Amino acid sequence: MQIPEFTQQHGQQLSAYLASRNGAMTLVQSQGYLFAVICSPEPLDVHEWLERIVPDTHDQLEEQTLFALMALYHQISEQVYETGFKLPVSLQVSDQDDSYLDLHECQQWCQGFVQGAQVYINKLMQADALTADLTDTLQTAYASLGFFALEPQLITTIAQQNQLSEIQLSQQQYELMGDFALGFAELIEIIAVQSGLYADEEDGWS
Repeated sequence: MQIPEFTQQHGQQLSAYLASRNGAMTLVQSQGYLFAVICSPEPLDVHEWLERIVPDTHDQLEEQTLFALMALYHQISEQVYETGFKLPVSLQVSDQDDSYLDLHECQQWCQGFVQGAQVYINKLMQADALTADLTDTLQTAYASLGFFALEPQLITTIAQQNQLSEIQLSQQQYELMGDFALGFAELIEIIAVQSGLYADEEDGWS
């Protein structure tokens, strides 16, 4: 089928639809989840990731919703592999109030990312063939991209341990997220091959 370009209208329609479905991810969670799925060395079938985003639809999604989700997947995939990935979320801070910090969007994106990435990250981390440097790099990338999925109290503790305000820590982590997101698919591809668990694009996990 011809996949349409993902538009702002698609985003609004999809956001409203997902909010109406019990147990569904939010639009922002879906964006983080699909980013992780697209970077995976073991691509999911369309029906699998649709079921994770909108559970219990039994492949009965309305055509309009299906097209919007496919367009979102295509947009993220195009950014990851062609044009350069840009985080679809931002830190909400105030110029007037230096204590104001809203991490809600970042939390949701990171929650979706962790849900999509944790299975293959765990497999790769356990691969005996990986060098310590690659394991450390993978761990750092995963921790950075999933940072805001941590409990708020833990983020507060990390900020205190590093003698930073929560805003300073969050701004640093947000910048790291953007940096790691740009090269994450390439990093996963390199590590997947080095791990010995994954031969090439056609073979999948051995």
